[in-house]
Amino acid sequence: MAVIKRRPITLLEPGHQAEWATLNEEKRHALTPPSGTAVSELLRRGQHLSAQAAGLLRAVERANGRTRS
Repeated sequence: MAVIKRRPITLLEPGHQAEWATLNEEKRHALTPPSGTAVSELLRRGQHLSAQAAGLLRAVERANGRTRS
């Protein structure tokens, strides 16, 4: 008997709009700071996220063997 290999189902395939909506709502809830958060704390969080993004960009560029001009 032949074994049929099935590709894994991912959320990137069509028909997963409901799952994406749920994930996006959860992400929005997790990333939204509580009201009354001090401006200095918001700035600290923003600077931290910016540093993470810059580090990720550098890692991707190193992996691709080129640097940003």
